Amino acid sequence: MSRRLLLHRDEASTQSAVLTLPAEGTPLLRWAGSKKKLLPLLEKAAPARIRRYVEPFAGSAILFLRLNPERAILSDLNADLIDTYETVRCEPTKVWRLVSRIPAAAEDYYRVREITPRSLDPIARAARFVYLNRYCFNGVYRTNRDGHFNVARGEGCLGIPSKELFAAFAQRLQIADLRCSDFQRTVRRAGKGDFCYLDPPYASNVGRDRGEYGPGSFKTLDLERLANAMEGAATRGAQVLLSYADQPEVIERFAGWHIRRLTVARNVSGFGGVRRRASEVLISNYRW
Repeated sequence: MSRRLLLHRDEASTQSAVLTLPAEGTPLLRWAGSKKKLLPLLEKAAPARIRRYVEPFAGSAILFLRLNPERAILSDLNADLIDTYETVRCEPTKVWRLVSRIPAAAEDYYRVREITPRSLDPIARAARFVYLNRYCFNGVYRTNRDGHFNVARGEGCLGIPSKELFAAFAQRLQIADLRCSDFQRTVRRAGKGDFCYLDPPYASNVGRDRGEYGPGSFKTLDLERLANAMEGAATRGAQVLLSYADQPEVIERFAGWHIRRLTVARNVSGFGGVRRRASEVLISNYRW
């Protein structure tokens, strides 16, 4: 059975550690660029009444979990991410049972990383995705030109969330329409009474594309498409909120929208011990 590919050893000492995390409202995955530190502000910025929550760059879905809407559309261009969420939603216990048995030594991480996902059944593919996410460097998702995940193993307090967290996360996903889709198609679905939150990767013309967030991820050239999609959603009566880097071209493009600047601490090149302050913006079509 394909799941056996993930279980190279039997020694309990090498199996994944179970992390002690709150089961309710905690993301299943780590995700680079997550807005965990901004959650109180984002919660304050969200409308008091939400007919439906729409998020086209789902990532870890951390704001979705905090707001706990009655209906939602969660989409992402990362097919492996959406496939994992769909499988966990249907079979949280089976995925947890398998991923918690995968050995946690560094050599096992690289062995699992080399397994071709399509050689695995859906449960094993989801377990592999969660395992690599929980043990990789800083929750970064990056692929090479062939689309193969290539992030190094991380260090520190790493491990797999509890069975209870898997179950709680799966329960929250029951009300969500999960889609693997370009952001523009998802934003087109937002209409009157919906709250559309957009947190795309911060594109830059400086430096080369290192494959973060996978093939086809958000680029500088997509900013105009993003603005047009947001304007369309606003015209249809949706309340729209964008979080993005404080860049002159962004401020100019969204002249007339409500813009709030904020300063946040960021890791430099992903290293937790080296931080700098960075200016970001929250842009909305409504006052808050």
